[in-house]
Amino acid sequence: MDTHVLGLYVAAVFLAMIAPGPDMMFVLATGMRGGARAGLLATLGVVSSEIVQITAVAAGLSALFAEVPVAFTVLRLCGAAYLLYLGVQALRSARRGRSLEGSQPGEWVSGRYAYLRGAVTNLANPKSVTFVVALP
Repeated sequence: MDTHVLGLYVAAVFLAMIAPGPDMMFVLATGMRGGARAGLLATLGVVSSEIVQITAVAAGLSALFAEVPVAFTVLRLCGAAYLLYLGVQALRSARRGRSLEGSQPGEWVSGRYAYLRGAVTNLANPKSVTFVVALP
């Protein structure tokens, strides 16, 4: 393994992970709503799903998508549909004058909810999936 390429990959992944997107917005919103613990658990969910994605790519997911480009398109469209669903839910809640999930800032947020929603948000993020699959 070329350590120079590995270093470039790690740097690129770091920059992509700190760039604002659905994952970052979810972590910030969860932290604001549920406090530092909820924000940390949401972050751990995002990171866990990044590890799952990188492991899948290392196991040959990139080769599968190269052979069957329609599968990659379907995966990206499913992710985009999930993010669209989250956006519609946010707009509907704002229109009703409520925050998402009916909670107010400072209210308790389940650690399980924060972790799992962070993982699902990242797994469904087309930017994240595209980046991890395309970069290696």
